[in-house]
Amino acid sequence: MPPRIRTVEGSCWGCKERRVICDLTTPSCDKCSKIGRRCDYGKVRLRWTDCVASRGHLAGKKIPLCQSPVLVKTTDHHILYFEKELLPRFNLTNTVPDIDLKMLSKDPILLQSVVAVANAHATYRSANEKALSLAKIQDRNNALRMFRKHLMGSHTDETNNSLFIANVLLCILDGIIEPITESSATHHHIVGGKAILKQWKGMKEVFLLKYELPVLMLSIFATMDLTHALLIGDDPYFDASSWTEFGGFEPWWGNVPKDDDFIEIMSIFSQLATLGHEVRNFRSTAPIGVLLSVQQALERQATRQQEVDRTSDKAAWAAFCACYRFSASVYLYRALSVLDVDHELVQKAVSDCMEVIGGHELTDKLHHCILFPVLIIGTHCLKHEQRVEIRKSLARTAAYLSFEALRSLEIFLERRWRELDGSQELKEQSWWVYFDEIANVTCLF
Repeated sequence: MPPRIRTVEGSCWGCKERRVICDLTTPSCDKCSKIGRRCDYGKVRLRWTDCVASRGHLAGKKIPLCQSPVLVKTTDHHILYFEKELLPRFNLTNTVPDIDLKMLSKDPILLQSVVAVANAHATYRSANEKALSLAKIQDRNNALRMFRKHLMGSHTDETNNSLFIANVLLCILDGIIEPITESSATHHHIVGGKAILKQWKGMKEVFLLKYELPVLMLSIFATMDLTHALLIGDDPYFDASSWTEFGGFEPWWGNVPKDDDFIEIMSIFSQLATLGHEVRNFRSTAPIGVLLSVQQALERQATRQQEVDRTSDKAAWAAFCACYRFSASVYLYRALSVLDVDHELVQKAVSDCMEVIGGHELTDKLHHCILFPVLIIGTHCLKHEQRVEIRKSLARTAAYLSFEALRSLEIFLERRWRELDGSQELKEQSWWVYFDEIANVTCLF
């Protein structure tokens, strides 16, 4: 009896595997079509492993044939990301300034800077960060070229408006979103921003644009310039009286009255920064009468906040302001009164602030905007349990903000703590030497 024919020559691979007679119909045989299976008549059978084909002694090994494709994102995508994802991270309220996307897309200065910051932030949030890094670098270089090109040209108020906002975005890019490095251009961006403000005579008109992007960018720059000045010993662009002008508008901290505690503490910080600039560059000590008046202003605010109902929404705002107030006290003691890190007044302010940072009154949104206090207070923490709370605070904030500067800040704090534990000399360093490594490159607030 002749052997039963189970396959015919030229059968598809599906029929060969099942050892059935293939009708050789192309492109798909009848048997494969009935069960919805892919019909393959290829001469070489490939085995696929994690999207990699190999055969023979290479079967099962991962030998990539090509890099995975990268999604090409359009300019409109970056603008929407900037508006919907990035701006809310620089705004304590739920309202984001209205942005005329069509107008923005036609402004080459702003457009390139918006694309650069949006792409940089999105890249760090992406699981495919390495593949996207080249585009991020190219976008930053394009933004810088466009900014410099128009900076060297003729200036109208409209051009200065675009240049200033683009400059703020570059500060955000290099001082917050990107890692903190010695080569960071943050300090140069801030100096450039001051120069643009001095040339822009129409700056006061910004305050007529409620709920608009220029007001938000102005408040961000004012805060970055102030915190930068406090660390480096520079004179802030906005003097103490300027901060009340933000009252009733929509800066990054929200619409609050001119006599709000946060505006008051920023005014005090501005006064302290001016004194610090004088102490570092022109005199050895600050006038004792001025220091006493500042100390009394801080104590009066603390007394008012103690009367706030701790169960109300005002308690969270009071806690937020307190973080900045305690940081102001540390600056007063360390930079202007030349006290050591381990002095009891310094450590009392640190302990009081750590109770707030580690407490439950701060909402998540408010907690994400105390990076400058975390830097100041964190670098003066001598106790293990305080450092644990600082680490928790950074982890809590980093998960939402996704700023590379937070990783750099954490590295800086860890190194500073190791040095504090092993050196009494570091505790006696001046404020300016203490923050010299990070002063020029960060804009945290």
